[in-house]
Amino acid sequence: MYLNLAAEIKRTGLSQKDFAIRVKISPIVFSRKINGETEFKLSEIKRILEFWGLKLSFDYLFENIEVKEVG
Repeated sequence: MYLNLAAEIKRTGLSQKDFAIRVKISPIVFSRKINGETEFKLSEIKRILEFWGLKLSFDYLFENIEVKEVG
């Protein structure tokens, strides 16, 4: 799960759906990718980084944090 990416999207005031549309990714596909179910394509990563004018690093945005279920 890409928690940093999700947090930065939230800081923009956009929903994940609206953000996905702005970076030209299907909202359903984007949801799967941000949750770590599928991989981002290089072209998608480039558009995401360009959204912030390259002010946020790849390493920060795409740090993948595994969420483990308890129980």
